[in-house]
Amino acid sequence: MTLARTAALCVALLSPLPAVAEIAAPTGPVLVTLGGAVGESNLPRRGADDGGLFGFLEVEYDAAVGLDTAMLGSLPQHTITIPYGPEDNQRTYAFSGPFLADVMTMAGANGKSALPMAMDGYQAEIPWDMIERLNPILATHADGAPMGIGGYGPTIVVFAPTDNAEDAEAIPAMQVWAIAYIGIE
Repeated sequence: MTLARTAALCVALLSPLPAVAEIAAPTGPVLVTLGGAVGESNLPRRGADDGGLFGFLEVEYDAAVGLDTAMLGSLPQHTITIPYGPEDNQRTYAFSGPFLADVMTMAGANGKSALPMAMDGYQAEIPWDMIERLNPILATHADGAPMGIGGYGPTIVVFAPTDNAEDAEAIPAMQVWAIAYIGIE
C-alpha cells in the first residue's frame, strides 16, 4: 500500500462517523407537536414565556417533534369507524390516520406514555401497553376530509371498539380531540 493510500485510509478511519439522521423539519403547518421525552427533535426549545396557545396551556419542552400533514401522511394510514359526538347527537364517523405508536416511534418515543392535550387544556394519559395492545390512531381525517380546528381536529386519538370491559370504560377519556400537543413521558 502506498503512503498516500495509507494516509487516506487513516483519515477515513479516524474521521468522526456521520451523525444519525435527524427527523426533517416540517415544511407545512404543524398539526401536532410531540414534546418531552422524545428521542428526536426538529423544533427549537420552548420556554414558559413564549406565548401563543402553548403559552396559554403552559407547555414547555427542551426537545420536540413538529409533524405536518405530509409527515403524518407518510406513515401507513388506518381507518376506524365509530359513533362519536355528544351523547344526544352522535353519528358514525370514519376516522383515518396513522397508528399513534407509529407517530411516537417517528418521534423517538417508542415504549413511553402519551399525554395528548386538547386545545382547551384537557389532557389524558395513554400508557404504552394500551397503545401497543389497542392500536389507536392519531386521526387527521374524518369521512375522508381533513379535520380542522373548530371540529374534532386538527387531530384526535381514536380507539377501535373493544370487548374488554376495563379498556372500554377507560377509552372515552383517552379519545382526546382538538389535539395540538402530545406530551411524552
